[in-house]
Amino acid sequence: MSSFFDIISFEYKKLFKRKSTMISLFLLLVVVVFLGIISVSGASYWHSESGVSAFEAMKLDREVIRSKAGLMDVAFIKEAIEQNAIMIANDENYIINDYGRYLKGDAYIKYVLPYKNAVNMLNIMYEVNTENLSTDGLQFFNMDNVKPIDTLTVKDAESFYATINQASASYINSLPNLSQNEKGRHIDMLSQVKIPYYNDHYDGYLNFYKRLKVIALILMIVIAICISPIFANEYYLKTDQIILSSKYGKSKVISAKLFTGVTFSLSVSVATLFGFLLLMLLIHGFSGANMAIQTIAFYSTYPLTILQASLVAIVVTVFVILFFGMLTMLFSSWFKSPFFVITMSFLLLFIPGLFNVSHNNRLIYQILQIFPAKATEFSNIYSKYLFEILGFVFIPATFYIIFSLISSLLIIPLTKRAFKNHQIE
Repeated sequence: MSSFFDIISFEYKKLFKRKSTMISLFLLLVVVVFLGIISVSGASYWHSESGVSAFEAMKLDREVIRSKAGLMDVAFIKEAIEQNAIMIANDENYIINDYGRYLKGDAYIKYVLPYKNAVNMLNIMYEVNTENLSTDGLQFFNMDNVKPIDTLTVKDAESFYATINQASASYINSLPNLSQNEKGRHIDMLSQVKIPYYNDHYDGYLNFYKRLKVIALILMIVIAICISPIFANEYYLKTDQIILSSKYGKSKVISAKLFTGVTFSLSVSVATLFGFLLLMLLIHGFSGANMAIQTIAFYSTYPLTILQASLVAIVVTVFVILFFGMLTMLFSSWFKSPFFVITMSFLLLFIPGLFNVSHNNRLIYQILQIFPAKATEFSNIYSKYLFEILGFVFIPATFYIIFSLISSLLIIPLTKRAFKNHQIE
């Protein structure tokens, strides 16, 4: 056994001696830090009008929102509606000119910002003209100048959660491409969502969600560059015949190479993803962990808190990256140059993104969803479109994990056989 770990140690030394490995890992760190910086500098905050820095404005916004942290119960919803009514009744809270009536920033901070999570949900679920709703792929926003909350009374607060549940159920039932089994699974999950929701500041988690795809993509690029030479370099350097003719060449050496690729992929992805989540929370604050995912994604049926959704997304992404790493090693056992291995890996990453397939073509659409670049998008992990196989309905997170794990296990013997039986020149 000691000889096996000696071989692994040797493989890791070769891995970290390559300049490409060290440069790739350094650039990964740079990207993580850069995304952390622009998560603040590239955003807009209501307190920015006071002339403070973006970071200070973010903290001031956070303090206002956190001043009303607690259960989003009926009393809280009533207070949000009351404060909105007070605001719209006073013209001094608006800039009024020939072009319209525009809310002043300080009025928004005073009357709306402490209740913005509830206000946003009220403006979505009572909107009758869906053209007024916009989405950034995760959150819904009401873009109309006259908001539905302006017409509500405190009595409407009593039916807040019943109306949310009805709106979400109606939305699910309105999707024509969902099977009855899928709709049933969604309604069942919706019944498990805990109410009342919790109100707090959640920007740390939101910024993690929005940038998860970018981090995952960069991670897979780095892993492809780092582990592509594991087998291909042996062909390129003509050391393959030495390895295969050695005592442990066809057993422990190949296993050690696979172990190195797997553990490297897992360790780098786990460290990066948890590190990036921690960075977002250090910058934006650790608040919001026990908020319902519905406060970010209004029509979501998943009975998860924001923290739980983050952890599930990390686990899914780690398994998908592992699957991608195993494919890279399979390519490495096929091709005699790391360049071709990297090329094939990059094609696997980027080509699926060139296809925009409608949900109407469910089979093709879902085949595309299992490609690594698609499966690591937060919106796809918590998609309305589930995977139905032989009458069994799987949520995307479960399906991606099972598919990635089974595929990775199947790739291992293929990689072993490809390297062991290749034609030595």
